[in-house]
Amino acid sequence: MSSPPRDPFSSVTQILSESSLKPQQIFAELEHFRRNVTVMFTDIKGSTSYFEKHGDIAGLLMVHECNNLLRQCVERHKGRFIKTIGDAIMAIFETPPDAVRSAIDMQESILQVNGAKPESDRVTIRIGLHYGTAIVKTSDLFGDAVNVASRVESHAQPEQILISDSVHAEVAGSSEFRIRHFGRFELKGKAESRDLYTVVWKKEEALEDMQFGAGTMVLGPSAGFCLPAFKLQQLRQDGTVGAERVLNSGTLVIGSQIGDFLISGDPSIAASHIRISLENGQLFVEDLSEGAGVYVRLQATYTLKNGDEIITGNQRFRFQEQETALMTAAATGTTIADMSKMLNQQVAELVIESADGTVRRFPLTEESMTWGRSKGTHVFPEDQFLSRAHARVYQRGEDFFLEDLDSRNGTYVRVRGKVTVSVGTRIRIGGQIIRVMMQ
Repeated sequence: MSSPPRDPFSSVTQILSESSLKPQQIFAELEHFRRNVTVMFTDIKGSTSYFEKHGDIAGLLMVHECNNLLRQCVERHKGRFIKTIGDAIMAIFETPPDAVRSAIDMQESILQVNGAKPESDRVTIRIGLHYGTAIVKTSDLFGDAVNVASRVESHAQPEQILISDSVHAEVAGSSEFRIRHFGRFELKGKAESRDLYTVVWKKEEALEDMQFGAGTMVLGPSAGFCLPAFKLQQLRQDGTVGAERVLNSGTLVIGSQIGDFLISGDPSIAASHIRISLENGQLFVEDLSEGAGVYVRLQATYTLKNGDEIITGNQRFRFQEQETALMTAAATGTTIADMSKMLNQQVAELVIESADGTVRRFPLTEESMTWGRSKGTHVFPEDQFLSRAHARVYQRGEDFFLEDLDSRNGTYVRVRGKVTVSVGTRIRIGGQIIRVMMQ
């Protein structure tokens, strides 16, 4: 009598728990369970303010009800709900069309629920999808597809469905969906930037597409169609607009002595400080200051990279990570806390270096950590430029993500290389704020 077939999912668990295997052997064994799937990540926007307004119990109930609604949408479209990660959910689908249908169902369901609530109590979700290879087990998922899907979701805005180029390739020929090109974005760990696309799910936007034509370049989450010109506004301290410059093609340089937009009276502005360029309808910024720095205010979630510098209020953090250790932890299902213990050093941390040489370290050992003036994992009560709850860092797979919590003064990340910006973005150079708007 032949023995029953081995359960592949339990086999994955056995491989991961086999202490005698070396990491290389684990990876080799897990390769047998790799296959193509469509990975979905969702995240709730507005949960922090909901917790603040209604308290922890009501907040937890709201998140539970929201994620339960999303779970039903996953299962209605042949998907499998894998797990929740804080406010987020992770799910997989055998085919990209099923994943897109589920994502549209999610957004429509949340919109319907919000209709019965006062505006201050409404929450929204952002969704990211990617089609690729992953190692699938019963209760979890590992591999490149997971990391890419998470990074795609980090570029999404509330009420938006973003899909990667691989999902787009599978659904582009279908008349069922209306899809717009969103732009080219850098995804951490990838050598080249990649095209991302947004799925049009609101009826009024679909009607616009029918009238003007789908596939139009979208410049930012709030922008409808590609318009010919932008304006750069210098904001005064009271928030009013000072000088303005228009950019409708090519590049524009801002500095104290050299450039197309000169700013005087600020010694922290370099002679030639920042270049802003318009390429195929998309805006990019580059730091020319050679040390002074250019900082962009977050509009969406940001995937942190080793060495990133962050400004919140008067606090200046540097993010540090052990990239190889994070990849190993994600591939083997090891927690960050356990990996840090195994290595006898922090796998990831935020560091503050004061002018007097004092160093303060904040290990990132929990799934989600927050900071602010009076509420969070770490509080800075002396910093009046921080909001009560200002920002958070959370971990998914091999990445850490930075999110602003609707703070008054925003969260800024220093520009490294050439990065994209969208309409509404605020750019900090020296003591000045430059805002990007449509002309």
